[in-house]
Amino acid sequence: MLKFYKKTHYILIFTIFLGLLGCSSNKLSSQMEDNDSNDPFEETNREIFSINNTLDDYIFKPVARGWREIPDFPRNNLANLAETAGAPLDIANAILQLNTESIRLTVSRFLINVTFGLGGMYDVAGTPEFGSIEKREEDFGQTLASWGVPEGPFVMLPIFGPSNVRDSIGRGVDTIFNPLTLTYRLNGIGFESRLPEPVVSGASTREKYLDYVEEIEKSSLDFYATMRSLYRQKRKKDINDGKEELQSNINFDLPSYDSYFEEEISVETAGKNSTNLSIIPKDMEISNDKKTIDVKKRLPSSGYPEYNEYNSEVLTN
Repeated sequence: MLKFYKKTHYILIFTIFLGLLGCSSNKLSSQMEDNDSNDPFEETNREIFSINNTLDDYIFKPVARGWREIPDFPRNNLANLAETAGAPLDIANAILQLNTESIRLTVSRFLINVTFGLGGMYDVAGTPEFGSIEKREEDFGQTLASWGVPEGPFVMLPIFGPSNVRDSIGRGVDTIFNPLTLTYRLNGIGFESRLPEPVVSGASTREKYLDYVEEIEKSSLDFYATMRSLYRQKRKKDINDGKEELQSNINFDLPSYDSYFEEEISVETAGKNSTNLSIIPKDMEISNDKKTIDVKKRLPSSGYPEYNEYNSEVLTN
């Protein structure tokens, strides 16, 4: 127990240091975010990405497909329980961010689902009868961002996937200081008894992304760069509580393939000052009259609103 508190003491000191660093590095943060790639470890990141894809093919995809085959009951109920178990962490981060709207939403959802949803088995807070309370996920990476800590270079984490230095630190802090995890430890509950919650949560999340990620992989010339771009856009929306539109001027930071463009379309068709796309997949529709690139056909709908918004967006010059 003493050893655990020593570790948390050091992490708290380091976290405070990051907060002070963020307050004095706004200019540095701006410069780093202006760099589209900001990926100095790209070679290593790509190697880890390749390993992750192999693990995904042989472990996580089969698990996600198996999870999809489970009937709505008990699949949805287990997913709701996992979400409810993670709610105290959302509440804690909302408080640290002094985000009154998130505090109201996360606390309301948690109390209503625990009280009227059989301990969180049913998401009654999301029904019209209870005001369709919005689900709000908060993590310590977002908390650090609200304190002004710069995101740092892009990193590809083993198993967990796309991240950056700030979010990686946030993930570690969330794992250690998760109120549910602390409760387990203080009551002597072992790791094997805590395993179902992250397994259910991971399987549910991977299942939601299943079709979307597969389609992205098929349609992208550079799957790694595409996922890096989408991750950054999603995190920007998370940090801004969904208030910031996804970028319409997308630069996937990919090499130019002139021969690929010439097979189906001409880049000149979209105009000399058209949207800054490094790739234009063959399944995109380009209109000569409106000079628009319709990406609706490119990506399927997913269980995540921010991606559906991206899928239906029309890029104009």
